[in-house]
Order: sequence, then C-alpha cells, then structure tokens
Amino acid sequence: MTNKSVEQLMSTEHLPENFQAMDGYFGDFFGLMRSALSAGGSEFGLGMSLFSLAVSIKANRIVEIGRFKGFSTLCLASALKFLDIGWQEPQQHKQRPDINYPELEKPQTRKLYSIDPFPTTEATELITKANLSSYVELINTRSDQVTINETVDLIFIDGDHSYEGCKEDVYNYVPWILRPGGYFILHDYYGWYDAQGINNSPIKKVTDEIIAEGIYEHILMDTGYMSFTIFRNPTD
Repeated sequence: MTNKSVEQLMSTEHLPENFQAMDGYFGDFFGLMRSALSAGGSEFGLGMSLFSLAVSIKANRIVEIGRFKGFSTLCLASALKFLDIGWQEPQQHKQRPDINYPELEKPQTRKLYSIDPFPTTEATELITKANLSSYVELINTRSDQVTINETVDLIFIDGDHSYEGCKEDVYNYVPWILRPGGYFILHDYYGWYDAQGINNSPIKKVTDEIIAEGIYEHILMDTGYMSFTIFRNPTD
C-alpha cells in the first residue's frame, strides 16, 4: 500500500489567475479558496456549496471523508467560523411551531472531523494560514478505522473513489451518525470517461443505487465539472 492517495499522485498546473489579489469586497476567504484549487481536488462550486449548506443548516458537527490538500476542509471549517460570528434574523422570520428558536440560535461548540489516511502538508498549512485549526480535528487514518461517537449534521464523502470504498463510507457513517434532517454529499458524479465518452464514475453508480432505494431526498448539483449529489436524511 502506497503512502500517497491517487489524488496526490496527480500532477497539477500553475493557475496564475487564482493567485491575483482578490477584490476586497469578497475578502480573504474567497482568495484562499481560489488559490487552493488543484488537480485531484474539488471544483470551486463545490466549495461554495459546502460553505453555504453548512451555514444554512447551522451545522455544529461535520464529518469530512477525504481531505487531500484541504480545499473542502477550508470551506467547511470557514462555515463553522462564520456561524460562530453569527447574525440576527428578524423576529418575523421565526414562524415555525416545530422550531425552538432559542435552542437553534444559542452558541454552540462546533467541530469538523476531517478523515484522510494520506495527510498532506498543503492541507495542514492551509488550515493554519486561515486560522481555522481550532475548528478542525485531523484524523489521519482510514475511514473504516474511525468511530465518531456523536450525531452530526453534515457528512461530506470524497475519499475512496472506488465503488466499494464509496459505498462502504456511506453505509458505515450515514445510518449511524447523521441526524434526522441532516445532509450527506457524494462528490464526483461525473468522471472516469471511456473512449466513447461514457461516464463510468463509480460515485455515480453508488449515487444511482442510493436514489433507487427511495429513502433520501436528493438533488444533483451540476457544476459543469465533477459535480456532486446532496442527500437529505428523512426526519421521520
């Protein structure tokens, strides 16, 4: 077994536009996101969606399977930091009788469990540079050797890209630790094209099988690149 992942063995090109100064309106976060893009990692749209979803659901606990150079880690941990900064919603927005708003909006201790057996210095340096280390627990081992002993709000699966490995990650984590109404995401719906241009992504195969089970609400987010599917755990 090599001590590097498939992604780490990929060569990447220099992307100079991603290192140009970011307009101050968008701040340091978007600049770090752009500069962290690399071959074998996730596309920009995926990072934006991870950040947005984690903030939108006020996530307290997140599991990330597959860290590579830290792009998705940056986006998820930044969401936790933004949630700690917080905001106020108008009272008129608080209409739902099923929501305990004081409980929903109270301060929380937030954590991202980032699992990857092939740690990279780039990921560690990125999280340190962004001052996000307090939000991230780096677990540098195989996902099938990890036990998370608490309920989580969001699981991002982008680790072992074989059919068997991806499916194992879904069924080893989602039924056991994802809260009712929580979300999980499978990245790389497109890829592994053959000479005829047929999409042979193992992740697509796993995704299509999960959809056929009819348990989870889902939506395919087509970014024009690898893309991803968001699933929602039923609440009852």
